[in-house]
Amino acid sequence: MYQNRFITSSELREVRKLNTRDQNNRSVSLRFVVYDFFREQMKNGVLIPGSLINVREISENLGISMTPLREALVQLETQGFVTVIPRKGVVLNGLSLRKIRNIYSIVGALEAVALRAAFPFIDEVSVESAGRINAEMRKCLNENDSQGYLDRNNRFHGLWLDRTENDELLRQIRVMKERLYEFPGNEDLIPEWEEASLNEHCELLSRIASGDLEESVRYLQFVHWDYENQEHFVRRFYSQHLDSLEKKRRDAIIHS
Repeated sequence: MYQNRFITSSELREVRKLNTRDQNNRSVSLRFVVYDFFREQMKNGVLIPGSLINVREISENLGISMTPLREALVQLETQGFVTVIPRKGVVLNGLSLRKIRNIYSIVGALEAVALRAAFPFIDEVSVESAGRINAEMRKCLNENDSQGYLDRNNRFHGLWLDRTENDELLRQIRVMKERLYEFPGNEDLIPEWEEASLNEHCELLSRIASGDLEESVRYLQFVHWDYENQEHFVRRFYSQHLDSLEKKRRDAIIHS
């Protein structure tokens, strides 16, 4: 269970806005309100992977009635963030190394599809702009500005993602990246990993600038998004998350 936490004014404004939207937009917006609530609870150490959460307590904390809340939770469940247990509550799903490996494989394949589709529309000016963004990322890394680094990393990948009109593909990538980077609640940068990523960005831009589509796609999918290539960094980044999962597993065995 978790400590009581009242909805913030910004979240309350968001909930009130829902009354003026159609049912589809309302459901999607509630998903983000509930998602942000869980994310903040994880970041503050109130929730850990495997936590069983009382749905009624969520309803009271966020000021959301049970029916739309359940709809939002079903959305989060289909996206892999939580597991809804009837008459018991909601379990916050953890990320095992196996799940992380699978997500890397999926995101790599999807971004490769996006790059292939966007390639004819990437010009020299766009490549130069991406190069400047990569330089800004290095500056953020040197200043230990994790949010600035992550924001610019998203903009860098926008070189190809922003040039595809496949909304379903982009939605899947967004959800997968949320699971990888936001839900574990770790905002710390690992300098060696970020430095390696910046160098990979430079290598990728060089291939794109040369006009070599196949080599660009190969490098993005099988180097930049290759799990084996990143595993030693992955284990460091998710160490606290994985440790909490292991503790839950041990506790379950002891009390079984």
